[in-house]
Amino acid sequence: MHYLKLPCSQPLTFLSCGQLVKNKNFLHPKRLLDSFVLIYVLKGSLNISQYNIRRTLGPNQFILLHASTEHFGWQESPEYLHYYWVHFHIPTEPVYIIQKPYPIQINQASPAYYILPETGTLIHQKRVPVLFSQLLDISMRQQPASQYLLHYSLTALLLELAGEFSSHYPAPKEESLHIYRIQDWIRHNFQQTITVAQIAEIFHYNPDYLSSSYKKLTGTTLTRYINSVRIQSAKNLLTTTDFTLKEIAFYCGFSDEKYFFKVFKQFEDITPSEFKGAFFKKKEVSQ
Repeated sequence: MHYLKLPCSQPLTFLSCGQLVKNKNFLHPKRLLDSFVLIYVLKGSLNISQYNIRRTLGPNQFILLHASTEHFGWQESPEYLHYYWVHFHIPTEPVYIIQKPYPIQINQASPAYYILPETGTLIHQKRVPVLFSQLLDISMRQQPASQYLLHYSLTALLLELAGEFSSHYPAPKEESLHIYRIQDWIRHNFQQTITVAQIAEIFHYNPDYLSSSYKKLTGTTLTRYINSVRIQSAKNLLTTTDFTLKEIAFYCGFSDEKYFFKVFKQFEDITPSEFKGAFFKKKEVSQ
């Protein structure tokens, strides 16, 4: 099985989409394209081959035909056939994972990426067809921003497909789940005085083990994550309230105003005052 690894940060490039409806005897032509093709079968069966592997797709099954890879129909469909299709490019050089089982460990270790299997069966039978139908509707609009909407709608479709497929497989290890629980706890308690030792005690970890494991799993320190949540809250307050800088610092969990200024500049490269001034200056210009 081939899996395609895609970045969440960049939308896909939509090329074209449509739906095929044939009463019987449909044979997919032999092709070698520079674009990717996603096919999702609604009714009937599609006989198609890729990497010299013959597959028969039925309702609620899909196949991702890879760019620069020959694919073809290996036998006519003997019955009524209805499927959606979309052609697209990806923004980066394709990264393929070739293995038989779903690469659950790779998927969990890379939250900035999503993984699309070459083929599969969807359990939730309404989500992907609805997104495909919306994509077809948008493709027929004649609006200036429609092309961008198509790129993002296509990306949402494939993210939904990837997310549903990954949900078929076991959840992350308990250790990884604790990381998400810890982050959720921090987002709800960042206004308090928080220490790594305190978090370790609440979640039953050794403090040193928690610190090293968190950095290994997320690529950043626990303290930096706490500060990132606090700074995000401070930015919201700076642009939506008339609180003083001292009030904002204490509201966001900083016991020292000078330390708040220092951390804010580390994250934003400007002081809280400069951030607030730049925001309102920009707002006046846009008006």
